Amino acid sequence: MTSETLNPQSDPTSSPPRLSPPEIAIAVVGVSALVALIMVIALVMRGSSGPDSLGIISTGQQANVKLRPAPDFNLTSFDDQRLQLSDFRGRVVILNFWASWCPPCRIEAPVLQRAADRLEERGVTVLGIDVWDDPSSATQFLNEVGVTYLNAEDTTREIPVEYGVTGLPETFIINTRGVLVARWIGPITDEQLDQLVSAHIHASAT
Repeated sequence: MTSETLNPQSDPTSSPPRLSPPEIAIAVVGVSALVALIMVIALVMRGSSGPDSLGIISTGQQANVKLRPAPDFNLTSFDDQRLQLSDFRGRVVILNFWASWCPPCRIEAPVLQRAADRLEERGVTVLGIDVWDDPSSATQFLNEVGVTYLNAEDTTREIPVEYGVTGLPETFIINTRGVLVARWIGPITDEQLDQLVSAHIHASAT
């Protein structure tokens, strides 16, 4: 009489092994670590974004903005002046993000220059930040469009990320207390800019 001994591990009908509680805990920790790694990589990629990650916006519209202190920055303007946002506390600031390779920025630039000329005595300052650009191209752009208000290159590559810029051009209004109060995505007209900033001029005068 012969008998055949079956190996339980080779039995196709046997149920799969179950993980013990310690093994389950290890698996959960591993998955969590993987998710965290993916998030870190995404943040790094966002922080190192460049022109290819920004859209050129041809049609302007007002966008929602979270009321919060405007992130400060300290840059050197194209004419070698210090450009630090906090130096303008007590004035309403029109902060514009642009680049020489952005066609709508070229159309919009005269609007911002007229605002700078018209609103200076009413406590409004226009500032421009050139992003992901070649300095010589940016300087040529400013000369061609006749811009004289303060502009600087963002050499840190961090300021658009801190402001949440999604495309160019993009404009923010910062009140006299240094708080972001309005946001405009895309090119803006004289009338639209006046409407966007007028309420905050009146508020600062009261």
